[in-house]
Amino acid sequence: MQAIRTRYHGATLTQGARITARSSGGSLTLPRDYSLDVDQDHARAAQALVDRLGWSGVYHGGCFGGDYYWVCESGWTPTVEATHASEAA
Repeated sequence: MQAIRTRYHGATLTQGARITARSSGGSLTLPRDYSLDVDQDHARAAQALVDRLGWSGVYHGGCFGGDYYWVCESGWTPTVEATHASEAA
């Protein structure tokens, strides 16, 4: 398993806003889900990549420089939690 980075991409003339989840194992892009808050939407993208890659474990995430970074703690149940770096201090 590897760390995952999620990044927001704003809307353009041809595409709506989206979030990309990326690791060395692969990447995916999801449209921004405005029914979720930003943390939840980044968590959704990270979880989608975890599911696609067939990984398991407990992932913890935090925001740094506008991107979110997700690392696996260990375990058997894939869950994703979001925490802003400023909240952890």
